[in-house]
Amino acid sequence: MTAKLKTVKLPVNQLAENMVIGVDIIDHEGRKLIRKGYKIKSPDRIKDLLKKHNIENIGIHLCEIEYLKNKEELPIPDAKDMSLINTLEEEIVYFKESLPTIKASISTYFQHILDGKEINPTTLKEYTKENLKIFNLRTNIFQLIEIMRKMDHTVYTHCYNVALTSYTIGKWMQLCEKDLEELFLAAMLTDIGKLQIPKEILYKKDSLTHEEKIEIQKHTIYSYNLIKPYSCISYKIKQAVLTHHERMNNTGYPLRLKASDIPLYSRIIAVADIYNTLISEGIGIFTVFDVLKNMETDYKKLLDLNILYTFLKYIGQCFIGQKVKLNNNQLGEVIFINNKHMNKPIIRLMSSNKIIDTNKYSHNWKIKEFII
Repeated sequence: MTAKLKTVKLPVNQLAENMVIGVDIIDHEGRKLIRKGYKIKSPDRIKDLLKKHNIENIGIHLCEIEYLKNKEELPIPDAKDMSLINTLEEEIVYFKESLPTIKASISTYFQHILDGKEINPTTLKEYTKENLKIFNLRTNIFQLIEIMRKMDHTVYTHCYNVALTSYTIGKWMQLCEKDLEELFLAAMLTDIGKLQIPKEILYKKDSLTHEEKIEIQKHTIYSYNLIKPYSCISYKIKQAVLTHHERMNNTGYPLRLKASDIPLYSRIIAVADIYNTLISEGIGIFTVFDVLKNMETDYKKLLDLNILYTFLKYIGQCFIGQKVKLNNNQLGEVIFINNKHMNKPIIRLMSSNKIIDTNKYSHNWKIKEFII
């Protein structure tokens, strides 16, 4: 016999352990919360997630048994692979659930500084270490950033994404743990000053006027002035917060520093900030691979080349195995990325296992979106 799957609708409050999701669960804004085929391990957690998104019923797989004449037709599942997929899926579900809490924690921390309240040095160190626990997950950090940018576009999330990216670059550069923690904290604080900018300017969708652009640029000074009184925040962090928009060709702000005067943390954060800004601005237009190619060609004069090329060298490999939807709606998996053609990865089609080199193939294959 063999198991034939049948999908039935079930109220969320009836979900139980080991049930299998039968249909992709999409929230009311079109974002995928849980993918089809996910096996429930923590029913209460899944129920809470769905209730937060006002989802009352979902599709669940049930098995219908059919008998086969030939016993050799019985499929043998790869239990190891299934376990791995489910574990990673659990991580992503857990992370999506945790995101509002992460955002609230950052908001509270920022408000503490905005109000000028005292900060305990031990608490600050513990806060940094707590945020760095995300690196204990097996899920790729850049895939988690992809999830965050699709779910939230506020200053808090941008700061968190820039901090995670900066820390990762620092790891690739083999910085010591003390410097990595300082770098993470500096990146977290770079845009706190934006919260002192009027929201109608900060979140304006139309083109900014010259005066509004100047006001946005002042966020580096606002951020610096907010953290300046705190003796528990090191000089290197304060320096990075003030100068993270300085550029190697002397065109940055607010001080228009020469390349030799730009601190290391600022140079790293500059790469991380530009990456996260470009992928956020390019939602629905550009893929991550387009952004990486754009950074390689258009930002060489603005960024520290050693740091930029370290970033480009390693980040491409972070998307090996990434599931994607192509412009013809076929699904595929990224299996190789050539550093010389970062926007043209090699993809295996999931329907046929056919290998497509998007750089050489005559058909205009293009990645439409990531599947997360």
